[in-house]
Amino acid sequence: MSRFSQETEVEIIVASGTVRVTIHPKPHWFFLLFQAAVMIVFARILFQHWGAMPVLFGILALCAIGAELIGWFYQLSGSEVIEFDSQTLVIRKDVLGWQPVSEYLIDNCTGLDSLENSEDHCSLQCKVGWRTIRFAQYISPEKAMEILAALHDALPEAAERMGATRGSVKNQITTLDLSKNSQAQVLADDDR
Repeated sequence: MSRFSQETEVEIIVASGTVRVTIHPKPHWFFLLFQAAVMIVFARILFQHWGAMPVLFGILALCAIGAELIGWFYQLSGSEVIEFDSQTLVIRKDVLGWQPVSEYLIDNCTGLDSLENSEDHCSLQCKVGWRTIRFAQYISPEKAMEILAALHDALPEAAERMGATRGSVKNQITTLDLSKNSQAQVLADDDR
């Protein structure tokens, strides 16, 4: 794990037919200070030139500052709660007291698996209809495997219906074998 990587605190609770996963981000202090400094400089420049800029640009810049502030506070105090039971998957993100909730029927979820985001972080994902939803971002691959194992142990039927795997973390990058031999084979097939 790198010196400046983002860590998360993951708590897995299995009780009465429910697997509840609570994730709290623990960002590195350097990145929080850097984000705050960039935000302050941007806001200062924005307000110094407020009168000379078009109204639409000013509104967009204020929205950008607001979104950055919400993201910054999420890193300080936010959390994500994921609940699996025999019928539903509930994903709740808490940012400054606002808790948007996404609820999905287990029967509509397929292909629950972990997906590698970077060298030391991964997330969980599943398909709901034609959409792919990702959640539990920035957890370690070990924690992702613990979550999937807890789901298999506590709710084996729900895990089976969702197509949850216990295997290794999948990589997001697909490697194409474009060596000279495979290119020659393609050219030979095209000549026929």
